[in-house]
Formats: sequence, structure tokens, C-alpha cells
Amino acid sequence: MSTIPLEKYPGLPSLFLDFARGGSRFHPDPPTIDAAVARGKELLARRDAHRLPSSAFRYRAPAGRRAADDLASGRAVAVLTGHQVGFLTGPLFTFVKSLDAVAFAREISRRGVPAVPVFWALTDDHDLEEIAKTAKPGPEGPVRFVLEGADRSNRAPVGKLPIPEGVGRILEAFRADARGPDATSVIDAFANRYAAGRTYGEAFVETLFDLLGDDPLLVLDPLSPDVLDAARRIFLSAAGNRDGIARALESGAEAVERSGHRPPVEYRTELFPFFTIEDGVRRRVHADEIDGAVERVESGRARVSADVLTRPVLKSVVLPAALSVLGPSEIAYHAQSLPLFPLFDAPRPVLVPRTLIVLRGPAERRAQEALGVRDEDLLTPGAAKGAVEAPQAERVEEILRRFERELASLSEELAGLDPTLVGALETARRKSAYQLEQLTERIRKAAERKDEVAMQRRKRVETMVLPGGDAAERVYPPLVFLLAWGSGVLDTLRRAAGRGVSDVTIIDVETAAGAEARRIRAG
Repeated sequence: MSTIPLEKYPGLPSLFLDFARGGSRFHPDPPTIDAAVARGKELLARRDAHRLPSSAFRYRAPAGRRAADDLASGRAVAVLTGHQVGFLTGPLFTFVKSLDAVAFAREISRRGVPAVPVFWALTDDHDLEEIAKTAKPGPEGPVRFVLEGADRSNRAPVGKLPIPEGVGRILEAFRADARGPDATSVIDAFANRYAAGRTYGEAFVETLFDLLGDDPLLVLDPLSPDVLDAARRIFLSAAGNRDGIARALESGAEAVERSGHRPPVEYRTELFPFFTIEDGVRRRVHADEIDGAVERVESGRARVSADVLTRPVLKSVVLPAALSVLGPSEIAYHAQSLPLFPLFDAPRPVLVPRTLIVLRGPAERRAQEALGVRDEDLLTPGAAKGAVEAPQAERVEEILRRFERELASLSEELAGLDPTLVGALETARRKSAYQLEQLTERIRKAAERKDEVAMQRRKRVETMVLPGGDAAERVYPPLVFLLAWGSGVLDTLRRAAGRGVSDVTIIDVETAAGAEARRIRAG
């Protein structure tokens, strides 16, 4: 398999890149299986650890009951992952995280520490606008959809909300892309799960199980009574040590900033790192109302929901987590979350990044080769532009380079004449550079229009690999790839999962005609 350097994956946080290259002082454990095995042995030796009952977990695979019993009895550790309960299971990477957890749990178990994969489904999240959106490839690029009623005003936990009637229209739009021999059964299975009136949480979990088949993943719902009870306990503990919590959050944000990075989570003195859920509404707890929130929580009028920084702590309080599979942004904000763990006597899991992938079908591979795009540049926006010769654009770029050199040579002279002119010079440089860059882009597009074949190849590659300038795994749900290449893509993903710290993996996918298809069971 070919790879792409992490530095060429669009939008990765600098804190994550430091972590992946072994240069982060905020993440003390090496992201290795060896470290996870050692942590697992430590957790199994603890006799005071909190254990959830086996009834707290959902599962479908035959091995699920045994896995839940092993966790509940202290015979096994957890390999954690999780995400929002996105529409159509959210972007592809959500499903890949679950495969990573299965693969890592299997490897840790092989090394002598029984391990169980657990998916934390964020049913308590209220970001309906983010959860209810999806996208599919279109002739001119990605076509985006949002279910009706999804806006930022929602404050109710999404997991219990019903899917609206408009879901049928969106699923029919996907059905138009059903090309493979098993495509009709695939879209029917998704439509059955995401029927109007079913809840987002239920549809997500059941579809995830459909995709996983016999892989023994357990699902944990933070709105279940056992997890809510643990959230209540850590909230009350945090309220009793509010000054210590504030100091840890403030010092953590300052340390990240001193290291030259922007803190992923802004520290705000007026906020407390928890939400309450009252009368079906999720509200942030403010620092000046902690005592009132404590009274409502203790009386049972309010339930507790962790925020982005306290959620990792809650997970390690309720589960013996030896390893946590996280996305790049999650690893970045753990730089601020990990200092909270000692305040709750919560053991840290070993953090390992999810597998970053690019799925490439035969048509995309042929188009890429014809355009002359190297594998390592596949996720670089505009990499395919050079396929169409546009000497006029190159002349404009050279003019821009000379122009910027000439302006730069003026800076020192202008500073001696009037320091305020330096800022005016920089403003003029930026505006002029922007106009010339726009002209260059228009020239290239005009050249492409004269070469229709090249333009269609570029659209094909960018739409399926880099839609809207973002990696396809962060834009399209698994349904897109299943409809394009058949359900055999699930086994392709399963074989690629569990890579840990590595560059981005390019996976060449065979079409359903060239690979054995596996029927997706909706039930």
C-alpha cells in the first residue's frame, strides 16, 4: 500500500503532528501496543476499580455477551473509541475507529491481556446541526444534505431525538448512485435503519452493528443509568474541588500556548467543564452557578453530561481503559484533558490515533495516473491542476514572485521614512497577491475548459478523494463507498484497520465484480 505523509493531510492540528512524530510533552505514554499491554496488566491488578454491570452494554455479535461479562467481572480491559451518533453513521472515519478498536483489542488479547473493544456513542451531545448532515459525490463535486430541523438552537441530547420525515428524500438521492450488484440491498438496509420516527441513537447503533457483522464490539450509551450515576459522582467531586479543577484547566491551556500551539479548547474562567440535562435540555454549567447545579443534581432534578475535556476522565472512571483510539483533534485536546485525570484518581489510557485512510477505486486510480499526480500529493488541494499546461498562469506567478521581492526590498527604506508605511506596504502586498492568485486560478480553469477530458479526470479524483478540499473519509458516510464499490469494501477496511501511528494509507479498492461481496444484514 502507498502512503501519504501526515503533514500533507489537510487540517491536522499541530499538537497531533507533534504527538505522531514523538515530540509531544503533553502525552506521556508512547502510542504503542506494548504500552497498552503494560497498562492493561496494571488495570487488571487493581481491585478497587469501578466496574459497570454487563447489562450496561449493547452488543449483537455472538461473542458480545462473553465480552460484556469479562469487562464486568474484571477479567478483561477495554479498548475504547467513540464518536457522535451521526446520520448514516457519520463520516467513514467513525466506522473505521470501531474497526481499529476491534483490531487493537484482538492484538492486545493475543499478547496475553484479555481486551474488549468498546464504542462510546455520544447520545448526550446536542450538536444536531453537525450530527444531522451528510454528503454524497455529485457531477460537480460533493452534494451536501442536512435533515430538516437541524440547527444550532437545538439543546436536547440528540440520541433520543426522532429522525424527521425528510430522511426519505435524502436516501432516495443516495439510491440514484446504487450501481453495484449488491447496492440495492445496501441502500435498503440503511433505509430500514434510518426510517422516519426512529431515534438518531438507535439508528446509529443498529447500523454500526450491521456494518460490523460478527466483530464483537460493545456499545456504551452515556445516557444509560450506570454511566449517568458515574457522571453524577465525578461532577460532585469536581464541584467540591472547583478551584483545583480551574487551576488544572488554566495551567493546561497556558502550557499548550507556551509550547507554541493554540489550545484546542479555550480556557474561560466563567465556565465549568460539565453540562446538566434538565427537562430534556442540555445546558452548560457556569462557574457562578455550581452550587445551584449541585443541589439540582443531588435532588435528582438534573442529570450530568461531561464536556469535551471531562468526557475522557468519565470514560476511564467507568471502564478499565488500556487503550483509547482517537482522531487527530481528540488527541490534540487530550493535551488539556490529561492533567485532570489525577484529580479523579482516573488511570490514563494509552492514546493511539485512528487509522487515516484514502480509499481509491480503479477509475480514480486511472484518472490520477493520467493527470500525473503522485500518491503523496493525492490529498494536496490543487495537485491535479498542473496536468493542463497553462504557461500564461506560470508567467503571472513569476510576475507575482518578482513583485513580492521588489516590495520586500522597500520595507526597510519605508520604515526609515515613516514606520506606518510598512503596514500600508504589507496591506498592498496582500491585496495585490490575492488578485494575482485569483487571476492565476482563472487562467488555469480556462485552460482546463479547453481540455474537457483533463477536467473530468480532475473532478473525478477531487470528488471521490478530496471533496471540497477535505479528505473523503471526513466527508462521506460508509454508504457512499458501499454503493460505489460493493460491500466487499468492508473487508478491505477491516484488513487496513489497527495501524496506529503511521502515515496516511492509500487503499486500492476492487469493485464488487472483482471481490467477494458480503451482504449487510439489517437485523
